[in-house]
Amino acid sequence: MTIPLRNTPAPLLSETPFPAFNTALLQDLIDALWLEQLYGFREHCKLSPGNGAANTPHVLAIQLDGRRCLQFSGRKLDGMRPFRVAQEAPTLLTQDGQTRRLTAEDAVAHLQDAAWWRDKSGRFRHFFLLSQQQAGAMASTETAIVEALRQDDGELLHWERLSCLKDRPFHPLSRAKDWEGDDDVGRYLPNAMRPFSLSWIAVRRQLVRGASQADNGDQPLADALLDRASREQLNRAAQAMQLDDDSWLWMPVHPWQWHWLHIRRAEIAGQCILLGSFGEASPTASLRSLVISGCSDVHLKLSLSVNTLGAIRTMPPRYLLNAVCASALLEKLRQDDPWLARHMLLCDETRWWAVNTDASTEEHAGLIRDPGELACLIRRYPTSPGRVLIPMSALPVCLEDGSLPAFDYLAANIASGTGDDRSETDWRLFGAIAAMVVGIGLRCIAKGVMPEMHGQNLLLACNGAQIEAIVLRDHDTLRICPPSLRKNGLAVPAYLIDRNTPNTLELERLVDLLAYFQTLAVEVNLYAILAALALRHGVPESHGWRIVRREITSLLEELAIATDDAALIHSSLLEEERWPFKQVIAPLLERENFGTGMPSKMGNIANPLLAVGG
Repeated sequence: MTIPLRNTPAPLLSETPFPAFNTALLQDLIDALWLEQLYGFREHCKLSPGNGAANTPHVLAIQLDGRRCLQFSGRKLDGMRPFRVAQEAPTLLTQDGQTRRLTAEDAVAHLQDAAWWRDKSGRFRHFFLLSQQQAGAMASTETAIVEALRQDDGELLHWERLSCLKDRPFHPLSRAKDWEGDDDVGRYLPNAMRPFSLSWIAVRRQLVRGASQADNGDQPLADALLDRASREQLNRAAQAMQLDDDSWLWMPVHPWQWHWLHIRRAEIAGQCILLGSFGEASPTASLRSLVISGCSDVHLKLSLSVNTLGAIRTMPPRYLLNAVCASALLEKLRQDDPWLARHMLLCDETRWWAVNTDASTEEHAGLIRDPGELACLIRRYPTSPGRVLIPMSALPVCLEDGSLPAFDYLAANIASGTGDDRSETDWRLFGAIAAMVVGIGLRCIAKGVMPEMHGQNLLLACNGAQIEAIVLRDHDTLRICPPSLRKNGLAVPAYLIDRNTPNTLELERLVDLLAYFQTLAVEVNLYAILAALALRHGVPESHGWRIVRREITSLLEELAIATDDAALIHSSLLEEERWPFKQVIAPLLERENFGTGMPSKMGNIANPLLAVGG
């Protein structure tokens, strides 16, 4: 699917200091370009002493061409990222001996016009402006989010909203949501801070794949998602239109998606009949995953043809089928390993429905090709009395005043009565979290399996001062290594895969599977947390990396695994000079057409655990 670019107007030039969210975006921009080494970025950078001010002792100069140079003031860092942008310092452009201040958006415009910048489509600035718009909108709700947390810190929706303040770590474009020219979408964004009404349609059951085949004529979606009053209103609407017999299934659909289908896919919309709006839901960071009002342990995932991170957020039936296969495999691992049974909990994502949008008479081919533009999934969370679920993506969120709300909440519970100072408590908590992430990741890899363990897919299950477990969701991204599964006596799940597109679900080498632990679980998830803590306590990031290495080393010493696999994992994690690194900017700029998978490719960086070895 091709997403047309729009000429988004840039805000007016400002002489005032950047808002905090603008500085954060520029920080993410520099970090991403440096880590990915986009277009040889580091060769065009020079870090030198600044004007001597206590908070801006260094200047990062980015040479654009023979005449122009961007300059950022801040502090030199030790670690994977070399530089911290100062909040109050302006971004400067030096051109032909003259210097002037730039807004964040003007700095990006000059950057993508650099002589060495290969992409000439303007896409980078386009997505940056969308990110800036969303970051500003979320920043304006920071106070409301914090106040809601203060009132009820046990509600998952509040933690989901908090995570939206940062979105994907180290990614300057992660907040960009391209709704294809529709500017009236504010009510569907997390910063609206209120639910919106769900649209409901009637569709003939013979056109629906998935759980509908076992519905027995009832209305499972309405029963699961609506309170009694809304359920009765929907029932009356269906009766009035004579759509209440057993041949019809009532399905929820995102209001924006229903509108989009009428414009872009009328042949699909024409198979369905709109019943009206019933029940309410609130968006999370992923937009298509919704918190159902009045059902704290039930989320609804809906198809949404919106471009986020270069991926269209629809729900192909093959993904939904694969998720069922994946969850069965994960459950088998839990049954075989008492530690995983206690510490790796799974959301139930087995109930899904998808309208057949492929006219093929051959079922397998139809499932492979179907883009899933009208589908839904009910996600149930494992709950117990006193349990609080916190997305790991919320942990590194830093507010404008420098506080880390999610970490503060957890540390306050864990530190109760210990007498530790705050730094000790925070790092002890990080060690416990790292041990949980490493424990799940490496135990799964030892069996030939790797969940996608970035911060949005994992939730901490906490009960008072106890971190009980990690909850996994979005099982459709479970990667497997078939040879390793067979070696461990495990059946290879029967994934449905489009062999005409790149496939990263099935990996023939264990080292390739391990790369997704290194990139997503460690370099994105744990690194975001340790970087935030290092900044908070004024210590080098090596302090956090040392904890990660300790937990990996400790687990490898006790993990029961084949000798050759153990040697490979130990060498790859602790001895190799280079680690894989998942690049996202270059693939986003290179892709002509967007599909359901986020564009990415593997690069490499220096092994962050090598410097803290010993």
